Amino acid sequence: MVASVFVQRTNGRTALLFVIAILASITVICAIFALSGVAIPEWFVIVGRWLPAIVAVVVAKRCRVPGGPLEWFALRPGGWRRLVGGGALAVVTLVAVYALSVVPLVVSGMARLQPWSALIQVALVLVPMVLLFSLSTLGEEAAWRGFLQGLLQDKGFWRSSAIIAAVWVCFHIPLHLTMAAQGTLPALIAVTSTLTLFPLGLFLSAVVSRFASVWPAVFAHALPFSAMNLLADAGDLGTSALWLLTALTSVVLIGAARLFAPRARAS
Repeated sequence: MVASVFVQRTNGRTALLFVIAILASITVICAIFALSGVAIPEWFVIVGRWLPAIVAVVVAKRCRVPGGPLEWFALRPGGWRRLVGGGALAVVTLVAVYALSVVPLVVSGMARLQPWSALIQVALVLVPMVLLFSLSTLGEEAAWRGFLQGLLQDKGFWRSSAIIAAVWVCFHIPLHLTMAAQGTLPALIAVTSTLTLFPLGLFLSAVVSRFASVWPAVFAHALPFSAMNLLADAGDLGTSALWLLTALTSVVLIGAARLFAPRARAS
């Protein structure tokens, strides 16, 4: 009992140190871009996804977390069948989430679906694009849903997932705020896309918990489009339509998270 409490406290301190370090790091980097008048380059948005993993390694070594990167980041796939099957199921589920989210807007006439020819082209390159983008999303998922989720697992799934998702949102605020201030990201898109990260984080935590590996979340996070990309002239969506799409996507994402989340055991 005493040992268990000690481990929980140690994990809690390690998690807190990681959160403080990563939020401070991204804030300082974005401040440097903002104060220097240099627009945040597109390459940083991709490469910067490895910043959480780098900070996690430093914190893990500083706090002498047992094991190594395979254990810290939940990188063991549990066999090729689980790796491929879990990753494919997570990606397909996320595609279905986005598809379901746009249905009310299309049916009501508030938006139009992309031409089928364009959607088919996206489907044809979906697998190679997911594998390509997973090279960058691995850095984020290894830290958030691997390292931090492992440290907070004693808090229960929903509580720990909500904490991780909230911190993940905070991590993106300096980046999106700076990009909006520099004019490279529309302000309303910055707000709605940041808010959508919370339910997406719950879903990614759920698939990691279900498959006991970070890889399904890596592949799902690497999906190279969102609900907006399924709509024609998405940039011309009205404010009400954009908020409605954000709400619909969030609700369906939470529903998908509940499907994958561990079930509470009956006492």
